[in-house]
Amino acid sequence: MHEDRVFIAEMKEGSKISAPFLIKSKRLLPFKNKTGKFLNMILGDKTGQIEAFLWENAEDCLAHLGECLVAKVEGEVETYRENIQIKVNSLIPCDCYVIEELVPVSSKDIGIMQVELGDVIETINDKNLKYLLNMITNDPVRYKLFCRAPAAQFHHQAYLGGLLEHTLGVVRVCTRLADIYKDVNRDLLVTGAILHDIGKTIELSYDLMIGYTDQGRLLGHIVLGSQIVVDLIKQIPDFPKDLELKIIHMIVSHHGEYEWQSPKRPKFLEAMLLHYADMIDAKVDKFTQVKEDLGEGQVWSGWIKGLDRYVYLK
Repeated sequence: MHEDRVFIAEMKEGSKISAPFLIKSKRLLPFKNKTGKFLNMILGDKTGQIEAFLWENAEDCLAHLGECLVAKVEGEVETYRENIQIKVNSLIPCDCYVIEELVPVSSKDIGIMQVELGDVIETINDKNLKYLLNMITNDPVRYKLFCRAPAAQFHHQAYLGGLLEHTLGVVRVCTRLADIYKDVNRDLLVTGAILHDIGKTIELSYDLMIGYTDQGRLLGHIVLGSQIVVDLIKQIPDFPKDLELKIIHMIVSHHGEYEWQSPKRPKFLEAMLLHYADMIDAKVDKFTQVKEDLGEGQVWSGWIKGLDRYVYLK
């Protein structure tokens, strides 16, 4: 951990910069009033992104960087047209960094969330559903992906650990719904809540930047999640066919509507409740994030694309 580093959210004019940053984009541009080119970049860390410029030896520096995504940046923060930017003095490839400093990570403790998930699974009475869920948590490779993956690229919990955080949020809503409505099959609903987005462990790439895998772009997390769960159930002797059908339906219908890329709309009670629980957690995170991003003193946000509205913050 670079204890003396200045994160982007903390930068102000005059701040001295000496730390690794994620190179989110880079391009050579010609000078307007002289020959030669300068390097224009967008640098990122876990707190945001900032524009940066290297004015000297830009072409040689770019060639030296190659395809590396992380560079040690030396420079100073300056203000141009009321926006801060970094004037870069030195830029060298870097393979010694702490990834949690460079990309957003859930503010929730991963270990504590894992304990909570394990406790929830222990409350499942149906032996087949509990066995299915334990196949995931007992598989170190699959479970690591599940606990590390983001929940989305942009819209909600778009950071490492976001999928686990979102899953638990949906589980909490579902357990309370099961307490309220006595006709609900709690084991089925909670199992669907835990599994509904498991396809995102394959759909999304999430090393240094959140993006989509080829499988994610071609198939999407609903299809991928269904495949994962079907493959796991095949390994469980005598798993009831009707129970398998219900679990898969909950995965393929959890987006709720055809226009939201749901292959099917929910066709039974637990599937319908899962859809709304998923929406609730995602929307709560979005509203919360708007307020956190804008800080104190704001009354209204600007137009929020993911919510299609202005948000009242007072």
